[in-house]
Amino acid sequence: MRRLVLASVLCLAVGPAASAQEAGWSLIKTGVFHEDLYLAGDHVDLRGEARGDAFIAGRTVAVDGLVQGDLVVGGGTILLRGVMGDDVRVAGQIVTVDAVIHDMLIVAGEVVRVSTGAQVGGRAWIAGRRVDIAGQVGGELRAAGARIRISGVIQGDVVLAARDIEILPTARIEGTLTYWSGQEARIDPGARIRGAVVHRQPQFLDRAGRVATVVATVTRVVFVVNLLAAGVILFLLFPDFTVSAARIVGREPGKSLGAGTGVLVAAVLVVALLLTSVVGLPLGLAVIAFLALALLLGLLTFGFFLGDAGARLFRRGPDLSTGWRILSLGGAVVVLSLIRFIPIVGPVALLVALVMGLGAWALHAWRTYTADGEEEA
Repeated sequence: MRRLVLASVLCLAVGPAASAQEAGWSLIKTGVFHEDLYLAGDHVDLRGEARGDAFIAGRTVAVDGLVQGDLVVGGGTILLRGVMGDDVRVAGQIVTVDAVIHDMLIVAGEVVRVSTGAQVGGRAWIAGRRVDIAGQVGGELRAAGARIRISGVIQGDVVLAARDIEILPTARIEGTLTYWSGQEARIDPGARIRGAVVHRQPQFLDRAGRVATVVATVTRVVFVVNLLAAGVILFLLFPDFTVSAARIVGREPGKSLGAGTGVLVAAVLVVALLLTSVVGLPLGLAVIAFLALALLLGLLTFGFFLGDAGARLFRRGPDLSTGWRILSLGGAVVVLSLIRFIPIVGPVALLVALVMGLGAWALHAWRTYTADGEEEA
């Protein structure tokens, strides 16, 4: 879904001067494009020649042709081959660069590979969890990640920041190597480094890691607080509707799961169809926004069900007070936020909970609507 949103935003940003603007589920583009090129889809493969700039977004992206201007790519799995005449900027999950790039390369991804056939004429700035550089870089190299491996040729200075750094025997660094790490870099005796090797501020990454842990913790707390606040507002505005929808989860779990799955699949299909045309893009974005709101309501609905079930363990009675419902919702939100950290089972359980809540909310809304219609008749 995030990649569909990225594709939508990319196409909406297209200016009137674009010569080719296209969004679709799968695109294979050949031929010559004389001005700027804008493409978005689930799978995009550019095999032709773009004489201007090229902007591409997709779940999988392959660029095998010639781009004379700048190349900007965003997506999941990205493979760059061919020739790029100017700067290249890439953001993705798995990025493989095996192209001839005449100017600067900027890459951010989980895994970034600069293959042996890659040639970067200018500087290279790379960030990723795992970075492997086996190609040639004509200027300065700056890289940051958890693990960095260099086996290629770097014509300028090299600045690295990582926990695990290895310079392999085939590496050739014509400038100075400066690195930040909590441990010594493993530099093979066969590697050639013309300048000095400087190990600087070894405690830097440890401090950064602690700061990142604190920021992540604060972010999670803020998320829990915001989710709880949204649940309280929902309950105070629509108390009867919220309680009734939560009870459907317990009474009809199978129907709730089925209805939620149907709503989710239908919404995704509608979005996919709308995004295949430029005219349908605004409506597609509106459906995405509505779906995000519906998913929030679904998660909160399941949260109320889970909170009510937990509160019944401590308090017996025909109904729960407002205070008890809010208190139990807080406990349920904390439980849901912690479940996602359980490997494999956690995300699946959270997805099932979200879909069941969405289905119960949809069932109650439909039944309320049809009941009102029968009364009017």
